[in-house]
Amino acid sequence: MAPPLELGTIARALATPDGDEVVEGALVCPACLREHPIVDGIVVAVVDGKSWAEHQLDPIMRRHDLSPFLESLLADAIGRGGSFDRERHDLSTYATAHWGDRASADPIAAAGSLASVTATALAMLPAPPSGRWLDLGCALGRSCFELVGAGAELVVGVDLNMSMLRRAEQLRRTGRLEWPRRRVGLVFDRTTAIHEAARTDQVAFVCADVLALPFADGAFAGALSLNVLDCVPSPLGHLLELGRVMAAGAPALLSTPYDWSASATEMEHWIGGHSQRSATAGASEPELRRILSVERAAGVDTGLVIVDERDGVPWQLRLNARSTMHYALHLLRLERQRRQPAAASSST
Repeated sequence: MAPPLELGTIARALATPDGDEVVEGALVCPACLREHPIVDGIVVAVVDGKSWAEHQLDPIMRRHDLSPFLESLLADAIGRGGSFDRERHDLSTYATAHWGDRASADPIAAAGSLASVTATALAMLPAPPSGRWLDLGCALGRSCFELVGAGAELVVGVDLNMSMLRRAEQLRRTGRLEWPRRRVGLVFDRTTAIHEAARTDQVAFVCADVLALPFADGAFAGALSLNVLDCVPSPLGHLLELGRVMAAGAPALLSTPYDWSASATEMEHWIGGHSQRSATAGASEPELRRILSVERAAGVDTGLVIVDERDGVPWQLRLNARSTMHYALHLLRLERQRRQPAAASSST
């Protein structure tokens, strides 16, 4: 097992009532001396640092203090397409799903929001969350703060999107979040959400791949994976990593709309969604149940089994003022089975 990372260089820190927080610096592996950047308070713990930097350099270097006027002027000059337009579009969609019900102007209805999905998931637990929890694919962090409000002692939010993580960290530090919300085309309105309870040291954000989590086996007392399964290159790999970092008997709450796309996941890795001529007619739900069954009917052991499930849970993504995508989620409560001891080898 690799040793835990240690704090190395501190390039910039922020004084808080609870002590200094590292804003820029590095964590160092004491074994290989590899440095993992701390960017705007977010630990970057990825396997391929070069590829990560190539894909994330634009959002890391981009300014966030432009006036709405200048941002609009530049967006018109660039037009549709490119990283700037994609970033604003994604922020508009997901920040509104996470925090639109707390918008200072024109708040969206709470029904179908991520807060509503999280509340429905937490209601499936036999007891309130406690101990250290993991939120995979946390995006702008709403479920992290909901978990703390429900009783979790510490929540680690994991995502690869630095643009969203920076906004989530901004909210954690200041209790205030600003984002561009699309009205139509290239027309965006600057939107603000206030959530003073988000100012807490019980939430931390890590930039990492959910297929290669930088955590020890059995490190977490519970986990969320909301609408991540159909957005990763290997859904099975995601389930295996989720099972690996869960403590024995720990719950995991997972939801998915099975919105398979070859741009996110190659078809051969989909869980259902193809082979319509099969006994399940290509349905995803029975295939996921086979993978997560007690008898391991699919021939793979994730360590996770289904304890309870709900179908048709509403979730909405606002694309613009006149267009909203409506999903019906499959929501499952999973449990980490106790790990089987390794079989003793026999000698001859």
